[in-house]
Amino acid sequence: MQSSDRIALSPLQYAPVPAQQRLPLRAAVLLAFYHLRLLNGWLFLLMFLGFLGSACLFWLELHTGGSQSQGHAVGLSQFVMESGAGLIAGMLTGSLIVGDPMLELMLATHAGVYRVLGWRYLLTFLIVLLCSAAYLTWSLGNGISYARQQSPLFLLLVWLVPVLVMSMLGLLGSLTTRNAALGTVIAALPLMAALFLHDDLLAIQAVHPFFLPYTYWGHDAPDWWTNRLTLLGVALALAVWNWWWLRREERLLGNLQ
Repeated sequence: MQSSDRIALSPLQYAPVPAQQRLPLRAAVLLAFYHLRLLNGWLFLLMFLGFLGSACLFWLELHTGGSQSQGHAVGLSQFVMESGAGLIAGMLTGSLIVGDPMLELMLATHAGVYRVLGWRYLLTFLIVLLCSAAYLTWSLGNGISYARQQSPLFLLLVWLVPVLVMSMLGLLGSLTTRNAALGTVIAALPLMAALFLHDDLLAIQAVHPFFLPYTYWGHDAPDWWTNRLTLLGVALALAVWNWWWLRREERLLGNLQ
């Protein structure tokens, strides 16, 4: 009896659980769909319509005109893959967590706002990437050349650099202004300045490394690679700034709710 009582009164022994386990594939897919449902569906619809409208304009320019229309089609494709994709990324990223009623709960969980924002940013990035890759493949199949000596790395940086810069700028703008629409406007400011003041800005050599639509206006410029690397550094600096904002949880709650 004493042995049985000792067994009954002994505390339950649990096997140690590893601190970090790899998320199963099924759980990762379900989590991705969960975050996808929380994203702003109207903005993604606007993105799809934007790419579809650009494809229609591209087809009309390519098939209804001569050599001048061919040049317009090339310019349109460069604008869509560089400035257009960046603007869409800035618009989508600016609305990732602003106004989320579950923000306080996210901050209280073990994962925190970093993992939630990371999942949502990754989903947004992949969706923009898929749409841009489909447009790029279709334009290349129709004989469009984005540069005289284009390579996979060149095409990647044409798209990736403005997407990173404007998405980080859109997120920072929404965090500081507490408004997703203002975040989109802030993300679009460098692009608007480049489009409306391009003649004056291109005349200043020191501005070239920071000129966002440089593929569209530069046309095989010798300092194009310098421009891309400099803007990647700008995107990294903006990401660090966003990380600093997200660490200030009390101010974050006061700003976004």
